[in-house]
Amino acid sequence: MILAESTYRGTTAAELSDRSRWDSFKAAIDQRAIFPRSGTIRLHPNRLELTGRDPGHDVTIHPGELASVSNEFTDLYGRFLGGGSKTLGAPLVLELHSGTLLYLLVNHRWFTERTDNAQWSGRLTQWLTTHREAN
Repeated sequence: MILAESTYRGTTAAELSDRSRWDSFKAAIDQRAIFPRSGTIRLHPNRLELTGRDPGHDVTIHPGELASVSNEFTDLYGRFLGGGSKTLGAPLVLELHSGTLLYLLVNHRWFTERTDNAQWSGRLTQWLTTHREAN
């Protein structure tokens, strides 16, 4: 059963920290410059899937692997890159217990720089809370 599904663009904190000034300049025009991965995000009762991330390497995240969910600008991805708004372009940041930080733009609309990240942040936070309370 799929609880929610959408498209996403994604990257990691490590990739964001390695970007060049030229990448940042290009990203001000098109986020694909720093969010090179894209695919489908699917929330199931027992897992989160990121398909299409790398050819043949879909990512599955179980609730026990997810340390936190946030929807805010960071030092690696600030308001300027997110379209200048205080909240509307903020990335969905998934912190895994392994230390990996995934940055996602869910249902990103290029022209307006709007996303569904706030809705997905709430949805994933609720999903994570429900699993923590059950265990």
